[in-house]
Amino acid sequence: MLTYNRALWCLPGKLMRNLSTAGTPVLTENDQTNSLLPAYTDEERQKILARINDTSIDHMLSYDITKGRASKLHSWRTRNGPLRDVNDILFVEGFGLKVAKKFFRSLLEPEGARRGSEGNSIQKPKSIRTAPFITPGMDEGQRTQIVSSVGVRIGVTSVSWARIEIGKNDNEPCRLTHWQHHELNDKKLHLAELARRCLYVTHQMPQADCYVLENPQMAQASSNPGSIDQQNVNIQKSQVTAILSYALLSRADPDATKCNNLYYMRRFLTARLFNHLVGTERVSSEDTILSMMRTHYNMEDQIEATPQAHAGIRSQVQFPADLRNMFSQLERYQRELLGQAFLLNLAFARLVLLQDPLSISTVSRSPKSSLLPSADGCEAIVQ
Repeated sequence: MLTYNRALWCLPGKLMRNLSTAGTPVLTENDQTNSLLPAYTDEERQKILARINDTSIDHMLSYDITKGRASKLHSWRTRNGPLRDVNDILFVEGFGLKVAKKFFRSLLEPEGARRGSEGNSIQKPKSIRTAPFITPGMDEGQRTQIVSSVGVRIGVTSVSWARIEIGKNDNEPCRLTHWQHHELNDKKLHLAELARRCLYVTHQMPQADCYVLENPQMAQASSNPGSIDQQNVNIQKSQVTAILSYALLSRADPDATKCNNLYYMRRFLTARLFNHLVGTERVSSEDTILSMMRTHYNMEDQIEATPQAHAGIRSQVQFPADLRNMFSQLERYQRELLGQAFLLNLAFARLVLLQDPLSISTVSRSPKSSLLPSADGCEAIVQ
């Protein structure tokens, strides 16, 4: 009985071994044609197997493989012996076709070329990714061509927007050229009337190279249509977002078929950047706007007397006097909504267009301890 149990215990490993090696010690030409992996030459297969079977885990990590997969491959070799064919790697947990092809490609690279590529990758700085911030993504060519943008804040009964122009050089701040708040005046509009008012609002928005909205909340598919997740998505707000999005997309250059002019910023990203998020609740943005208005380049009588103390002046904003006066004359809730539209646009400019390192570190999940937001919503370096 004891011998029988031992035989059953050893069966899976032996069975796998027979499936992977015993039946096909050497692949024929037809077998290589039907193999899922590329048809390697005999020399290439021997090189791959030699480097896999004779390499320690530490040295294996110098190839294109993760530490977890290297550990699993080492454990498999310990239990079943060395790999006898390249297809044996498909029996190792974590190795699919894509992973195996990528790993084998790195094993076949010449040692000097691989080290040279590793050295170049270390010296070459990584490009900053904008994909996590906006949808859809933006390529580098389009990013450098954008000089103006409009941030649009959509509510249930109102739409607010703000337009800024990017500074031409590092010593010139961005400039606010236009902002406005418009009331839709009703929560239960017929779709025809709602479309008419949205098209009127779009007509009031100034032209720009691109437009930015906050990513709308999406209703998840549910078997219970009356669930709280479904009720949290306001129907009219979603309709306004869809109508305005379509109208703004129609402003795109018809010749630039591959370029987008409408982007959606990730939800709560603006609040995180300007420290307006307490838990999952937003706090007022008015103090941040007023603080930005008090900077030296927004005070005509102190422009000559106040030096430009920080190098990141291009990520700051200059407010014309007439727009500051208009802001002060609005109702408080209107100032709040207008401020949200402006900060949405400014966050887009800092994170995506200017790729400001301080702003990116502020919204990253593990920001550097030496980078902290200042009181006016702009980042400062702690010495």
